Amino acid sequence: MTELDETDVDILRLLMEDSRRSFRGIAEEVDRSPPTVSNRVERLRELGIIRRFTLELDRTLLSDADETLVVVESHPADAEEVLSRLESEEGVEHVFRTVESRVVAKTMRSPSEIHALLRSVLEGLELRNYRVESVLDSSWQPQLEAGDFDVQCSVCGNAVSGEGETVEVESGDLYHVCCASCAEKISAQYESLAESTGE
Repeated sequence: MTELDETDVDILRLLMEDSRRSFRGIAEEVDRSPPTVSNRVERLRELGIIRRFTLELDRTLLSDADETLVVVESHPADAEEVLSRLESEEGVEHVFRTVESRVVAKTMRSPSEIHALLRSVLEGLELRNYRVESVLDSSWQPQLEAGDFDVQCSVCGNAVSGEGETVEVESGDLYHVCCASCAEKISAQYESLAESTGE
């Protein structure tokens, strides 16, 4: 089943509060068995809703490094590359790309280090402007909203209801689609892309 039910939502909320919770502890909270919780978490991972379990650190307590925001105004054609280069850099914790081709990164580097980083990492890309700002405080509190509970088709964007279909392409990527027609489209798109790249 692809639709999320109340138990799935409760599991997600509990994991968002503390991703270290055991399946047994979650099972007690949602009135299900630990194997059921394990199966549901695995399904949520397969759907791509849960991407990873991570640890939130207060890095300011571990080092003297400053929290810094970098805002890069890039050319639209280069925005994706700017994001890719910044997210692979050590000390860069969060990176966002906006529809205006702006890339915002939160780093644990001093402003002077950031200027050197940008000169080397973003060399050869067309940038309109950038600025560096010191962060006084930050908070990261992901939340589930009422409208978040529909899985969307990877092809047409419609809600995937009932069982839906899951397509695994040769790369191992999974796509969740609403119907057989969309399943055929995603397979055809992948095959066409593979042919064009000579894979």
